[in-house]
Amino acid sequence: MNTEMEIKKAANILANAKRTVASCGAGISAESGIATFRDPGGVWEKLNPAEVGTAGGLISTLTRNPHKLIPFFIELLETFQKAEPNPAHLALGELERMGILQTVVTQNIDNLHIEAGSRSVIEVHGNGFRTRCISCGGTERLERKRIIKDTLKKVRKMQEFTIEAIASLLPPCRNCLSPTRPDVVMFGETVKDIPEAFEAARRCDVLLAIGTSGTVYPAAYLPFQAKETGAKVIVVNPNENAFSEVSDVYIPMKAGAAMGEIIKYIRKLTAL
Repeated sequence: MNTEMEIKKAANILANAKRTVASCGAGISAESGIATFRDPGGVWEKLNPAEVGTAGGLISTLTRNPHKLIPFFIELLETFQKAEPNPAHLALGELERMGILQTVVTQNIDNLHIEAGSRSVIEVHGNGFRTRCISCGGTERLERKRIIKDTLKKVRKMQEFTIEAIASLLPPCRNCLSPTRPDVVMFGETVKDIPEAFEAARRCDVLLAIGTSGTVYPAAYLPFQAKETGAKVIVVNPNENAFSEVSDVYIPMKAGAAMGEIIKYIRKLTAL
């Protein structure tokens, strides 16, 4: 495979696209220093998903053995605090400004697509920096670095890690003053906005799959849905092409490097 030719082919397809959708997995955030959940060295090698992957399991673990989770929780917050949008996030924001990209569908909860300038973002697994009221369902987006700084300060001062103390780390609902929780999807909970994600895939003429292993459903169906309705499928993944059955272009590179090269060629094409 000639990777440079694949990059040029992808740039040509995107430069002539009328409606592009990007479907992004954990690989894009890994380049910002955020560990994936399933890959070697990922979150699920450190914690048992059966214990902490559900709301009930998390509460139970915190009740029985909070000291098992708190060091990991601090480490996770510090990782999110250091993370910044990488060249792949920024490239998607630029494609949107160019009028090429209409929608980003992401499985990531880190808010980096929005911080990179993407405005039309479907977060199928939620957003770790948005709260949801457990009573009225109202949501509020938080400023990532500020809330992490405040949370770390509170956690490090805690004398007891009780459920009540941990619940107090998040601000109460602005509407009804009830407790809130991170607006993320845990095991056993329904993914968010998936009809909108599939509608975007059905309507696009190009689907760009970036950093996704194709193992997390229903998001893994998006490239197949797009192909069924006639779209071109471009896959960027350094490890494997999980969508080889339907892909028109496969670029075996990390997302940041690949998207940087694609943007460079698109600029040349659109300047002609």
